[in-house]
Amino acid sequence: MRHPVFILVDGPGALTELCGISLLERLLRTLQRLDLTSAIVLTAAPELLAPHLADPSRHRAKVSIDLRRRAPGPLAANQIAEVWPDDAESVMVILGDHVFDSRLLRLLDDQSSRTAILMDSAPPATLQALVASSPNATCGRLCGAALFSEDWAKSHDGPMEQALLEEIEAGEVEVVDIARRDWYHASMRRRLHPTWFPVPLSKHAHLARRVLIKAAGKGSLDFPAMVHSPIENFLINHLCRSAITPNQLTALTNLVAWAATFLFATGRLGWGTILALAVGVLDGLDGKQARVKVETSKVGKLEHWFDAFFEHSWWIAIAYSLQSSGQLPGAFVYLLVLMGAEAVAGLSKLSVFRTCGRTLDELGDYNRIVRLIGGRRNVYIWLFALGLLLGRSGPAFALMAAWAAATAFVQVLRASVAVRAHRMARVPSEVPAEA
Repeated sequence: MRHPVFILVDGPGALTELCGISLLERLLRTLQRLDLTSAIVLTAAPELLAPHLADPSRHRAKVSIDLRRRAPGPLAANQIAEVWPDDAESVMVILGDHVFDSRLLRLLDDQSSRTAILMDSAPPATLQALVASSPNATCGRLCGAALFSEDWAKSHDGPMEQALLEEIEAGEVEVVDIARRDWYHASMRRRLHPTWFPVPLSKHAHLARRVLIKAAGKGSLDFPAMVHSPIENFLINHLCRSAITPNQLTALTNLVAWAATFLFATGRLGWGTILALAVGVLDGLDGKQARVKVETSKVGKLEHWFDAFFEHSWWIAIAYSLQSSGQLPGAFVYLLVLMGAEAVAGLSKLSVFRTCGRTLDELGDYNRIVRLIGGRRNVYIWLFALGLLLGRSGPAFALMAAWAAATAFVQVLRASVAVRAHRMARVPSEVPAEA
């Protein structure tokens, strides 16, 4: 981050637990993921915070903490100036009893103005109850984070909140209105208004968890994943308050997945399918747990490779079982069709992502419909489960291969259109020469 960071803690609210971690711990984990290495925590009660900060978790251990005492009473901006970092033109001041989407803090850190404040003129309905206690100006609610110049801090000796509200109304401080920005979240495949709110009341704790869990879900889902999502959210609502880590959930998912491979390969297709259906739910838990508890890591990104390994092992094991049992002569031909089609579809998606900067499934409603029902692991397993129920496992596997081939054909056409449209849009129109 470009700016030094002050975290203001005025009471025990920052130590309130939400989804298994305190608000202060959540903020520090978020800042570590923004590459912050040190922060000043300014408080009137350092003895309250010291035990909490003494033993840092590995998820925020890279952020060194300088705990500073201030005089009790309402915080004045000039109290920040008293401990101003050397050679800093401006600092970022964050309320420690607030929840912040990392994109908000990154946005504020990128501002060129020396004094600016984050505001939200149109909080979504899901946040209204949670942000109701935030200070309100005519142009929106204060989000709880701002940039201050040293001159501004030194010139205000009254309550900081009151000074900010007065200068906002007078138009003397730059307002960064988050409601006026396009919050498309590439990694989540959807537009997602950044989550922020102060320490929730006890009666709103369940709502606060629900907001964080919902924000951790990805967009552009296939139909089975839409069924899985509420089940995952129900489980995460309980798991996030436990000591279970995302890596442990990844290990459990892979254990169940490879057990399914063993069952498929040994001809116990029904039990293998039951485990494969369970993996459809389990596979979404580790990512949501990591995002809800701010425990994302580079190691977690390897999960997609693990998924690819066990997914292909399923198709190979099923083909082997069907071929050896005589239920589907030529099962390995269908296997080659399925895996070849998956490879072609994957290359098509990669070409679109590299050209357009977005996944193919996000480019328009038609593409999202194809994502909804197109060939994917969850869809294949549902098709195979239906075939087993009807006593037609061989034809079901053949249908999986045909579904994959049809999906690949559509993906190639969609990718060609998307890439061509993107390139045409980037070609400047020719200006006709004057006669």
